[in-house]
Amino acid sequence: MNASDRDVVHDVRQGNRDAFGGLVRAYQGRLFGLVMMMVRDRAGAEEVTQDAFVRAFTHLAHYDERRPFYPWLASIAVRLAQNWLVVRGRTVRREGTALESAPEPGADPGALSALVADERRRELWDAVASLSSGERTAVMLFYRDEMAVGDVARALGVTSGTIKTLLFRARRHLRERLPIKDAY
Repeated sequence: MNASDRDVVHDVRQGNRDAFGGLVRAYQGRLFGLVMMMVRDRAGAEEVTQDAFVRAFTHLAHYDERRPFYPWLASIAVRLAQNWLVVRGRTVRREGTALESAPEPGADPGALSALVADERRRELWDAVASLSSGERTAVMLFYRDEMAVGDVARALGVTSGTIKTLLFRARRHLRERLPIKDAY
């Protein structure tokens, strides 16, 4: 846990309820992205993200300050997202995301490289979105949120071996879906 998170948690525990807003501002985008990849519904992701922060605030007394804050918060969000999916009967929903309009390369010689890199990044995250819920969540927490395997395991309530298996399978599925392309 970084010093500023520790200070905020300490301030909240001492009665400064407004201090929790700092943690919300620091982690809301990251948490929303994780939840959105799980529930695939903007309104649902907003609801789950908000509920996760409320739950974290109300259970802050149970938080262990020796551990990083985000994995604890993410574990709350993952469980709430799983519950949201069960309640709504949406165990798997696969939809493509809307394609953003690509910028015109113009005269900049690096624009084509940037355009190619952007397209590859979009293809990668589209492929990640098509993974099973468990694989997708493990990939998001491990690669995008840079959580350690042990922290991902705690967040999902499984063993480290299970996370390693999910990541192995996810990489295999991604290799199948994303053939290596020659540079343009």
